[in-house]
Amino acid sequence: MNGVSRRVFLASAAVASAALAGGRAEAATLPLLLHDAQLAAGRRFAARAQLLGGKAVALEGDRVRQMRDLLAAAPTAIFAVTRRSDELLVGEIAAEAGYLRVALVRHGRGGLITANCAPDGVTIGALAQFSDAAWPEAFAELALDKIGQCAVAPASPALPALSWMMTRR
Repeated sequence: MNGVSRRVFLASAAVASAALAGGRAEAATLPLLLHDAQLAAGRRFAARAQLLGGKAVALEGDRVRQMRDLLAAAPTAIFAVTRRSDELLVGEIAAEAGYLRVALVRHGRGGLITANCAPDGVTIGALAQFSDAAWPEAFAELALDKIGQCAVAPASPALPALSWMMTRR
């Protein structure tokens, strides 16, 4: 990405981040960050979140019980990097608890990206497109309202996974 398009993107991402964070300022809880520790993208998302002072919870064991326990804290939003099966199961549990899907981005091999975003989640699709191979780190920055921290991503090919976000109704 060239310097001008990066500045334009960071400005729009900052606006979107502020809009997403609007509800967070009033809420007592932070967003819930989830990841699949078996996916390289999930591990990178969790590592970047930790560097920014956050924590991404690894999905493991009984997902239904784990999600019900995690959702009891009523997080303001859910940001996740998972496989499709966990997105379906965890997403359904979250929907039953009153969360709406804002964005679902499929990151494929060779940098292929397919985004399915509600109007509030369009910036997440743009973030995935502009951040290229650094998308796990950029997604963690958005989740923690730290867009613009500019992590340097390790040189690597595109990592297949899903990144998705849900917010409370």
